Amino acid sequence: MKWKAGLALVGALMAGPSFAAFITGNALVIGNAAPGDGTTAFGPAEVQQVARALRLRGQEVEALANGGHDAMAQAVDAFVTSISEDEAPLIVVLSGSFAQGADGVYLQPAGAQRGDAQPGLSLTAVLEVLVQRPRRAFLVLGETGPDTGLATLEIPDGVTVIRGPSDQVAQFAAHEMAHPRTRLAQAAEGYDLTITGHTTDSLVVLEHTEVRPPTEAEKTAAQDRTRQVDDQAWQRAQSADTAVAYRAYLDSFPQGRHADRAEARITEAALALNPTARRAIQRDLVQLGFDTRGIDGIFGPRTRGSIAAWQNRIGAEVTGYLDAGQIVQLAELAAAQAPQPALVAALPVRQPAGNAVSAQETATWNRASGETGLRLYLGQYPNGAHAQRARVLLSNIQRGYRP
Repeated sequence: MKWKAGLALVGALMAGPSFAAFITGNALVIGNAAPGDGTTAFGPAEVQQVARALRLRGQEVEALANGGHDAMAQAVDAFVTSISEDEAPLIVVLSGSFAQGADGVYLQPAGAQRGDAQPGLSLTAVLEVLVQRPRRAFLVLGETGPDTGLATLEIPDGVTVIRGPSDQVAQFAAHEMAHPRTRLAQAAEGYDLTITGHTTDSLVVLEHTEVRPPTEAEKTAAQDRTRQVDDQAWQRAQSADTAVAYRAYLDSFPQGRHADRAEARITEAALALNPTARRAIQRDLVQLGFDTRGIDGIFGPRTRGSIAAWQNRIGAEVTGYLDAGQIVQLAELAAAQAPQPALVAALPVRQPAGNAVSAQETATWNRASGETGLRLYLGQYPNGAHAQRARVLLSNIQRGYRP
């Protein structure tokens, strides 16, 4: 096999950021922990621990926890783009479930099951990047189970591969590997890890004991890039507009700029509001003075804006999405502002003499259990003594709320 990077990878390697003069190397950390991994998990906490340790030693790090195929591809692209010609080492830490595919070994996406056809991250493509820094390139692989296919991995000259259980790899990468001038072979042996490919007794991952802190301009540039990647992931989630897409965003950016909105969207999606319930919410917003531009059951930008404005009015977190409690509160506030009986007294209303509630109406109301009973009562007594209460209860039922 010839180890020659594709044109896209070579071009990306030559396009590193000019502001990163203080960077001594580049790293990519991806940990996909399955729910059943237990103590062997290399999940979000471990990813952040390893990323932080490497950043403190001057490495520019792209980090991802529990990423799907698209998120992993984006992380790799960002890693490749960040590499400048004079930077070393290159470090890639991957942990999760590995599988043998037609074109080599792949790191499977988060949530993938054995035998899934969903593509993962090709280790062959990763090695094509690492080979650009011979003798200063490190691929660290944390395995969550047996039969991963890693034994068949072809390692190009000059690349060092370190393998072992994911929990041991997490500790090794965050501590020994990130400690400057630590001899790799000796440190890996202490964690019962296997080293293949390029290795010598004196090989170290990080050579420097100190790094120059970034300037303010460099900090600003790094923050701008973080915001850009975050916003791009959020735009993809919004385009899909599904609970799965928003959950994928949160897995990659648990503290992201849009995390609150993603959580709120997932919460509202779980309510499975039907068109009738959505129209009722729009009517309630209109009753409270907000313009939804129609009561059609479609929550477009104007309805979302009205929800956000109402949340701001009541002092709630402004997300533009509703939870069950807010739907009930909205209905109650709208009902409280509805015209009172005295204001509609001029309408033709059949009332028994003396405005007393008839025994028949009382009996019908007492039997008004559930949606059918409430509709029966309102059909017979649309302006009855209990009509307003019946409409509120019926509205709550249509939204899926049960007291």
